[in-house]
Amino acid sequence: MIGFKGDERFADVEFVGIRYEPVRQVLTLLVSSDPADNCETVLLRDVAAFDVIHFMRQNVVHYLDIARLAVTEHQAFVDLARKEGASITLAANPDRDELLGAVFVPANGATIFALCRSIEKYSKDGQSVYSVTA
Repeated sequence: MIGFKGDERFADVEFVGIRYEPVRQVLTLLVSSDPADNCETVLLRDVAAFDVIHFMRQNVVHYLDIARLAVTEHQAFVDLARKEGASITLAANPDRDELLGAVFVPANGATIFALCRSIEKYSKDGQSVYSVTA
């Protein structure tokens, strides 16, 4: 059983765009409002798998559910995401044994499921203001 913990630093973050760079394996969420840290972007690094469901014009994150997953739990996370309606596939060989299993839980808009090494908030000047790492 995967044990998730909520991260309230992502509560009420509104994002308006998503960009994925497959070569760098970076998923970028463009943020229009972040009450906790006033960040401009959220970066997910070393993404091994992800899916975004119901992306709309305004997407508000209610909170972030996150779990540190050993390599033996990666497929279980993918299976859980699929049960929730995601179309997610695990990369053949993730670079790290331990990854974060992240679920951005929507207040409205999109749900994001991702397996990644880290989730980082960046300010307008490019400085990291908050991060969660596997």
